[in-house]
Amino acid sequence: MGAPAVAGRGPAGRDSLRPYRLTVARTTRVTPHTVRITLTGADLAHYTEVGPEPRCKVLLPPAPGAEVVVPDAVPFWDAMRAIPESLRPIVRTYTVRAARPDERELDIDFVLHGDTGPASRWAAAAREGDKIGLYGCLSSFGPPTDTSAYLLVGDETALPAISGIAASLPAGVPARVLVEVDSAAEEQPLRSAADLSVTWLHRDGAEPGTGTRLADAVRAESVDPRTYAWVAGESSAVQAVRATLVLERDLTKQRVYFSGYWRRGHAEDE
Repeated sequence: MGAPAVAGRGPAGRDSLRPYRLTVARTTRVTPHTVRITLTGADLAHYTEVGPEPRCKVLLPPAPGAEVVVPDAVPFWDAMRAIPESLRPIVRTYTVRAARPDERELDIDFVLHGDTGPASRWAAAAREGDKIGLYGCLSSFGPPTDTSAYLLVGDETALPAISGIAASLPAGVPARVLVEVDSAAEEQPLRSAADLSVTWLHRDGAEPGTGTRLADAVRAESVDPRTYAWVAGESSAVQAVRATLVLERDLTKQRVYFSGYWRRGHAEDE
């Protein structure tokens, strides 16, 4: 991976903590277990691009058919606690898959794993006209300026972010992508001007968040010391990949971004 030093476009950042009150415009089944929810609303005229993998708080109705209360006040969690518990929205964190502010549209991909949580249930049942809230988009993608190559690692929950990062990379920079999904049917095209090499790791029916596929695949990689690694997905798998990169591949901690998007057996806990 001996390429000249380059840095990815789209630096880390955050928006003005603006709330967005949105409506489902349409739903698209991207793969057997991924549904893309396209949202619309006048608030998107103010949507701010913050980086290649913007994460936002998604506010869901507390019960089927209930109103979604989207607070205007900050700090966000103080404003949430001020809402009566029976009316308080369910909050989850998701990555914006694509935003088209000029068209007042925004896409979020939801991974469906049966009746495993309120976000999955909401997305599986979402219909045109359903209300939803969005709040506080931010990006954490900040490679060092001397980065010579990229390593992007995750499961299907990280695919929206990996897709955005890959699309932001400069032409010709080496970029390895390792993604764990259930099967070939869950693979998605990744577009990039970078010299992109993608490996799909299939669970073949095993439960998500089990096994050591990602860590084993990373262990088999030759990693240049100026590589910037971005890792996200199930918490224990992410920790194992990080340990491999830092302890076995000698990447400095500043060169490894990691985020446990979810934990097997647990819902997101704020």
